[in-house]
Amino acid sequence: MQNKPRAVNDKEFQFTRNHFNRLRSLAYDYSGIHVTDDKYEMYYARLAKRLRKLGLKNFNDYVSKVENDPFEFKEFINSITTNVTSFEREPYHFEFLRKQIQNRELDSLSIWSAGCSSGEEPYSIIVNLYELAQEYRIPFSILGTDLDTDVLKKASNGVYPIKAIDVYKRDTKKKFFLKGANANDGFCRVKKRFRDIVKYQQLNLVTDWHLKKTFDIIFCRNVMIYFENETKQKIIQKYAEHLTPNGLLFLGHSESISKTNTTFDNVGKTIYRKR
Repeated sequence: MQNKPRAVNDKEFQFTRNHFNRLRSLAYDYSGIHVTDDKYEMYYARLAKRLRKLGLKNFNDYVSKVENDPFEFKEFINSITTNVTSFEREPYHFEFLRKQIQNRELDSLSIWSAGCSSGEEPYSIIVNLYELAQEYRIPFSILGTDLDTDVLKKASNGVYPIKAIDVYKRDTKKKFFLKGANANDGFCRVKKRFRDIVKYQQLNLVTDWHLKKTFDIIFCRNVMIYFENETKQKIIQKYAEHLTPNGLLFLGHSESISKTNTTFDNVGKTIYRKR
């Protein structure tokens, strides 16, 4: 006997607004990420995969598991975190930094990529700045952090579809990447000596950061859009505390710091210098 086909609007699992509200509340309390009503279907689609993998029959059991199982809570956060990134995103930021180095306005390069996702941002920084930093003998280090532990593993591994680096010329590809062969055909990997420049760790922007050092440059691009205004202001202030004098903060193309902020000066397109 064949199973009756599921109707188009008939979900595999019953997912009520109560389920959605409880789960987004848990996510907000942990991460500060504000989830709007229009993310209801996205939550269902991503979390239904977890129910299938866990062999659960309903969202009541899943919510209970998220509330009581630390491992599944981590998997829940990883599942609902949106990671959209690419190599050479917002290239005017890298051009600005190259000019800073050439004009000798930076004597060190301690960089934090906050919300680094799967690593395309820190590796783009290396591609753009490494040779100049070597030429001017500027110390070079990068910290990459993200809330999602799954994407941090991908970042550390440094493996990407070969099409992801189409933005680079042939010589650049050969210098920074290894082309996969046989089972790895269609993929590339960042060369080890460049992967080793970046240290990755999980970090939740709305909790204590436990970062003892300060940075010359902080990238936090397309992350603040997920926070409410009060949380944004707190994070921006904490960034200021972790920047060296005259340190630079780079935000995403649709993000900005209020003109009333007395800590930063706007020195370029979504580029801010600590006073």
